[in-house]
Amino acid sequence: MLKKNVIRSGWCLLGLALSACTLFKQPAAPTETGSSEAGTATTSADNPYGSAPYTPPANTAPAYTPNADTSAGYVGNYSPVDINAATHTVQRGDTVFNISKRYQITQDNLRSWNNIIDNNIKLGQVLRVKPAGYVAPAGSKNTTTTVTTPVNTSSVTTTTSTTTTTTPSSSTTVSTSKTVSTGGVRSVSGIEWQRPTAGSILQSYGGSSKGIDYGGSAGQSVVAAASGKVVYAGNGLRGYGNLIIVQHNQTYLTAYGNNQSILVKEGQQVKRGQQIATMGNTDAKRTQLHFELRENGQPQDPSRFLPM
Repeated sequence: MLKKNVIRSGWCLLGLALSACTLFKQPAAPTETGSSEAGTATTSADNPYGSAPYTPPANTAPAYTPNADTSAGYVGNYSPVDINAATHTVQRGDTVFNISKRYQITQDNLRSWNNIIDNNIKLGQVLRVKPAGYVAPAGSKNTTTTVTTPVNTSSVTTTTSTTTTTTPSSSTTVSTSKTVSTGGVRSVSGIEWQRPTAGSILQSYGGSSKGIDYGGSAGQSVVAAASGKVVYAGNGLRGYGNLIIVQHNQTYLTAYGNNQSILVKEGQQVKRGQQIATMGNTDAKRTQLHFELRENGQPQDPSRFLPM
């Protein structure tokens, strides 16, 4: 009997021990879901995926700034042209409008002769300024020949028969005008240049001066600095007095101002060294020749071209 009681007591003690173990057992450590990589952000109530909410980067692109308007710097090209020419090479500042105006043709004609769309032309483009089959009048070329040949009345009459009645008088002036040497000759840009007078330099190019002022005495010879065509002879420009403008090609022209007298006429061909005026002081405070040389209408330093 005692043995049974001992066994029962042992089972009771064993049961109590197991119960105590169960009551005091430490709970397992909680686990955390998500990436096993280092640096993973902890979860949050509004982000159950284990990473911080996406925040787009700030817009650092610079604000749009429109290009500056460069139209203010545009200068239209209205330099003189040979109205008898059949073609024109597009230069800076040329437009369909000012080309048509200078050649005395309509804009529609210029477009149709050259298949121009939307008035688009480009530098260096050669445009027809006369209809197909046009041939320049013979007189416009023969006048130059008359300048270089001895006086020959019959030759002059023949070559000017297709021009206006003022041309013979211009030819007479050319044939009787003297050629004056003012120093050496210099070739620049395919043109042979010489000084327009033998006078000393009173004012050089630069600053407010768009050319060179040559001093001398009243009546002193003023000559063409290079061969070309007289495109202006008059006194309609303030400050220039009696003025002559000679066009040498599509790019270059020269101007001779403050003259005492003008010895040539508009439309007349002249040769380098040919006397075209006499020095004076019209619209000037002293006796002088104001000389300018222009490239595509822009003033240039004449000393770059002339023998000084």
